[in-house]
Amino acid sequence: EDPKSERLRRTQIIAALMFQFCGMSFADLAHLEKSALNQNVLRYNRIKTKTPMSVEVLNTAKEMINQLRSKESSHPDCPDYLFDILRGDKKRKDERGYREYQSALRRFNNNLKDLARTLHLQSPVTSYTLRHSWATTAKYRGVSIEMISESLGHKSIKTTQIYLKGFELKERTEVNKGNLSYVRNCCVGRNKSVKF
Repeated sequence: EDPKSERLRRTQIIAALMFQFCGMSFADLAHLEKSALNQNVLRYNRIKTKTPMSVEVLNTAKEMINQLRSKESSHPDCPDYLFDILRGDKKRKDERGYREYQSALRRFNNNLKDLARTLHLQSPVTSYTLRHSWATTAKYRGVSIEMISESLGHKSIKTTQIYLKGFELKERTEVNKGNLSYVRNCCVGRNKSVKF
């Protein structure tokens, strides 16, 4: 749905890219450099864990990338950011760069709240919600926890399990019924005296 505001459209695009880049964190998205994108593949190291990552850019993301692409020229010894989220006019490891990032994250989360209100969403939305949503969607689709963990760039599956929302009672009941049915059907031919 169109939020009818340039600021919120931009927020919506950033959120969509985070989801389409396998639940990429806002920190990783904001710090992507132009050199990370090569022939429709993003290659980068996660900010938090330094884990090397690669994500194929889906066709649905290409126009969004172009809309957010930074038009700034690079500054000597400064990052040349892919997106115009951060300015790229501060040297790496500069404390002012970290403060700029923190400010961008706060602004993005505030804009997400405004976007959620505008679109009448009932659940709270934050930059982390997008990451968790990607992981939970993959889980519901039956994707292995190992693949989810690797796609999120986690060093441990235990970290991934914290992200994943539990299944609802109805879903667990269906799995339970399926297991019982499987065991019953498996035992019918072998031992008719087995009762469940």
